[in-house]
Amino acid sequence: MKNFLLIFALVFICAGAHAEWVVYQRHAEAEEFHDTTPVSREQGRIKLWTLTDYLKSITTLEGNEVWSEKVLTTIDCENKKMGSEQVIRYAGKQAQGAVVSTMETKLRLASVRSGSADAILLEKLCGQN
Repeated sequence: MKNFLLIFALVFICAGAHAEWVVYQRHAEAEEFHDTTPVSREQGRIKLWTLTDYLKSITTLEGNEVWSEKVLTTIDCENKKMGSEQVIRYAGKQAQGAVVSTMETKLRLASVRSGSADAILLEKLCGQN
């Protein structure tokens, strides 16, 4: 029941919000997007939603197909670190369709690996600070 209420709350909160997704990386398995409007931007940190659209669905341990996932991402521009604290997986592309699963965790920032999709996003967004 608790999970149902959490999913219902997330769907309700997210349904009213309209993100403008901009692609920042395409590769063999997926396309990576970021929302053009950050959730917050303060003290050298940017908090925003990122979105991954898989070109081929992935299957969860429970046997559910996932075509996209939206992640609440924090970027620390000064220290070149990133982390996430919330992940929402969807049955459709572009964060559409049924919510397959959700996860929340304490924010832990990690160094960004050179040449990664995270490095591309960090350079794109932190260069605008």
